Amino acid sequence: MSWERAIRFTLPWEGGFVDHPADRGGPTNMGITQGALECAHKKKLVGHTDVRALSKDEALRIYRANYWQPHDWGRYGEPVDMIMFDVAVNHGMAGAAKIAQRACVSCGAELTIDGKWGPRTREALYKLAWSNGLYLSKMLIIKRLNYYDKIVEARPSQKVFLKGWCNRTRALAKAAGIKM
Repeated sequence: MSWERAIRFTLPWEGGFVDHPADRGGPTNMGITQGALECAHKKKLVGHTDVRALSKDEALRIYRANYWQPHDWGRYGEPVDMIMFDVAVNHGMAGAAKIAQRACVSCGAELTIDGKWGPRTREALYKLAWSNGLYLSKMLIIKRLNYYDKIVEARPSQKVFLKGWCNRTRALAKAAGIKM
């Protein structure tokens, strides 16, 4: 149930094939970059490296094997699982770690905000998810919105994506039952 709920939210936001000139990820299909597809091909998750030809079933296989299972998002319970999965898909694990660390610190955890998805970050997130999951979830949403602002501040060319990113995050908050 947890995986299905998370992917049901994330996949529509990733869309189909795009190759926007300002997108630092390059050509993507359903949110899967050319580089991610090539890694999936090496792992034998898919039988090709043509990002345009990526099927929905192949994208789901990649998301589950590379973004869901390695981080065991389901162990964090709802809605933290869905939020963190979407954050990891959209920001990669370094960005997801920074967002999680900032949210955990806002909830009282003592962590270094270093962008490393290590055991201290995982444990702090886990403890907070089960002791005060709704508050943690709200902090994750807030810190993600702040993260987008930092992206645009550092790289103004990314402002073209800001409205869509914020819409996605507000929709995620709503889907997670978080009142903003």
